[in-house]
Amino acid sequence: MKNILVFGAGRIAGPCVGHMLKDPDLKVTVVDKFIENAEKVINGHPRGEAVALDLKDTDHLIENADLVVSLLPRFLDLYVIKKCIEHKTSIVFPNFLSPGIKELAGKAEEAGVTVLGEIGLDPGIDHMSAVKIINEVKEKGGKIKSFSSWCGGLPAPEAANEPVRYKFSWSPEEAIEACTCPARFMDQGSEVKIPGSELMKNYSFKNVTGCGWFEEYPNSDAIFYIDVYGIPEVHSIYRGTFRYPGWCETIACLNEVGMFDDQVGDVGNMTYLDYICMLTGISKESSIKKALADYLGVQEYSTVIKNIEWLGLLKDQPLPFKQASAKEILSDTLLDQLSFKKGERDIVVMLHEFEIQYADGKPGKISSTLVEYGEPDGHSAMAWTTGLPVAAAARLVARGEYSKPGVNIPVDKTIYEPVLKELEELGIRMEDTYS
Repeated sequence: MKNILVFGAGRIAGPCVGHMLKDPDLKVTVVDKFIENAEKVINGHPRGEAVALDLKDTDHLIENADLVVSLLPRFLDLYVIKKCIEHKTSIVFPNFLSPGIKELAGKAEEAGVTVLGEIGLDPGIDHMSAVKIINEVKEKGGKIKSFSSWCGGLPAPEAANEPVRYKFSWSPEEAIEACTCPARFMDQGSEVKIPGSELMKNYSFKNVTGCGWFEEYPNSDAIFYIDVYGIPEVHSIYRGTFRYPGWCETIACLNEVGMFDDQVGDVGNMTYLDYICMLTGISKESSIKKALADYLGVQEYSTVIKNIEWLGLLKDQPLPFKQASAKEILSDTLLDQLSFKKGERDIVVMLHEFEIQYADGKPGKISSTLVEYGEPDGHSAMAWTTGLPVAAAARLVARGEYSKPGVNIPVDKTIYEPVLKELEELGIRMEDTYS
């Protein structure tokens, strides 16, 4: 029996651990700072064990594990991976590879350790489903001329019942961070760079059949994947994120106000309104909404001002912190106002669009769509579509069916074919349309 060590018992751990425990040859130990979180994920399973430990006290567990699965926030990945390489234990995780992780490729390969990242939803299912189509086109003698990919985790339409039409199925802190990540893509052969501070200002609209219209904005470095996907012939490549209309402008203005700053300060005697006035230099005695509108260069009656007011950032009530950063205050406010209520569900929407040239020279288009709904009062679509790919990949690595040493993402057939097949058996599949 193989011993799987899971770090983190957060939002995506339930589907991930639950699926691994269906394999009779796996024993799963879940480590979390709080034992009750780990116990909830194990759910009394006889082959599951819950452990409460600080991450820095887990060397003995890593050393004795056959595989580590990290479901921790991205900033902790590097620490865990270094420990896994040190103890020659392979690791699977859903987050993007950071530059520091990529630099460990040689050490991981030398140690014979498989480090498999970007194996969740986005990144993860996006990579695997895209490369599957790309390879099918190339095997028939065709070429990929353009590739665009979008993904969004959102409240289902009936649950998008708040002014900003967004609710958190993942960490608010990470969602805020994602709103300020610089982006890079290629448009008709020209490189386009968007600084993080301008990201939310560079949105457009996109219609997804059966789902309606979304705002979309650039996501991370799309050009990096030209080589990873093996498509040097493309003239355009793009990665984007979906949100409901109204989100991007509101977030852009909150960033301009200074609510994304992570410098901690003393706020013990301040109200929300005091804090906004401090950040902007607006006098508390002025007409706040008009002064804030003038500061942001919008109309007083604009949706942005009304959204900021609705979020509670203009209320004259004490902040619930003695010391905090603007980002912490915003995260707390967003989580308070934008959490799923009983009976509500989320939706995950992913879309790929390819422009191709067939072997006979004729042009064509391929559209590939994934739409998944979460369970009301159960696991979210985000948890299912992130946790299940991790679990499927972990089973392959634990069984020795995927053992490529070094730092990898799921873009070769030995990993994406069996994982996509397993996801399809679980009801998660992309629907492809050719024209």
